Amino acid sequence: MRKSFTIILLSLTFLTSAQVKVGIKGGLNLSSIIFRPDYSGDGKGSGVYLPRLHAGMMIEIPLNDNDNWFIYTGPYYSGKGDRIKSVRPTITFDTIVTYLNYIELPVSVGYKFSEGNKNRFIAGAGIYASYGFKGKIVYHNDPVHTERNLHRKDQYYKRIDAGFSVNARYVIKEKWGIGLDYSRSLFDITRYRNKETNNVFGFSLFWYLNNHRPISGTPKF
Repeated sequence: MRKSFTIILLSLTFLTSAQVKVGIKGGLNLSSIIFRPDYSGDGKGSGVYLPRLHAGMMIEIPLNDNDNWFIYTGPYYSGKGDRIKSVRPTITFDTIVTYLNYIELPVSVGYKFSEGNKNRFIAGAGIYASYGFKGKIVYHNDPVHTERNLHRKDQYYKRIDAGFSVNARYVIKEKWGIGLDYSRSLFDITRYRNKETNNVFGFSLFWYLNNHRPISGTPKF
């Protein structure tokens, strides 16, 4: 018990001294899946971009006193998937829509520009890991063939997805802002022979729940 209490105190001390910023974000994903080979059996292809949602936390951990280099992280829900035309359409369906649901954790290193005012442009890059749950494949107009729980051991998609991400954000008055993200799987997300990878463009709005900044220089009284 005493050790746990000590760890909590040390964590709170670190968060206070490091002036960590915590926020929430939400927005739209435009997601597709890259297939190798594609559904016709040749080369590389992808489905049509599918609109999905994302929402969750964002955490900024400063790496220096000037508050320009920082680590960006925070868990959030990220919807992925795509829509493709079936190569063997039937009377009841001609389109297959895949919905993949993930809890994602990015770890990026970012840099803040325009240090002299309260509006700042941020650029960053890094990696991410995500955990898949309750995905499904829907055959358009043919609900009987809908496949659910795609991330189970006996199903098509793996639980874990990992890859790289790049992002750009614009912070307004150090309180809220807009963000653009791109992420791509580095490894096959399926358990079968054909290789598939997630390909996602994201647009988000975010708000800081706190607005702590590192104290630099000598205070004036």
